Amino acid sequence: MRKFILLLLPILLFLGSCGTAGGIVESSMATTLIDAVGTQSVPINGASLTTEYNEKIKNRTTNLVIATKTINGTILRPGETFSFNEAIGKTTWAKGYRPAKIFVRGKEEEGMGGGICQLSSTLYNAADFAGLEIVERHPHSKKVGYVKEGRDAATSYGGVDLKFKNTLTHPVKIVATAVGGKLTVAIEAVI
Repeated sequence: MRKFILLLLPILLFLGSCGTAGGIVESSMATTLIDAVGTQSVPINGASLTTEYNEKIKNRTTNLVIATKTINGTILRPGETFSFNEAIGKTTWAKGYRPAKIFVRGKEEEGMGGGICQLSSTLYNAADFAGLEIVERHPHSKKVGYVKEGRDAATSYGGVDLKFKNTLTHPVKIVATAVGGKLTVAIEAVI
């Protein structure tokens, strides 16, 4: 039965790709199939973004890799809200984070965990492209170079946050990698 469902699901996803958020079937039949199959995930059409970072900036790269590993694999059930600040927590030396460039009121400074806003910005775009409800997003106080203008998401533990809600009828999974100067975040449908 599982093999049959796995073979049938891509067909249902393809047939439902016109006019639904991210190309996922919103019918109760598809939801039942997704619930019956398990915890594998499949890409949602267009629900990903890759941004580039300079690996030579060691502390910033370290921060990106740690934060990316922290959110990778997170599953949101229908109705659940993701908070970047809650998921990452405080960026401390003990967790492996290092000081790197941050923006404070439009000026560059060194701050613990600097650079992880590239992850929150990349995640914001993937979530938005997946059709998830953006509950909270704030722009940086200065233009950033890793996403298009107006597509960034500043975060600061205890301050501004990125939050989005899974308004789809099925669970979704955050798939995130930071390797070789490329940061990729995708939102996938859990099957």
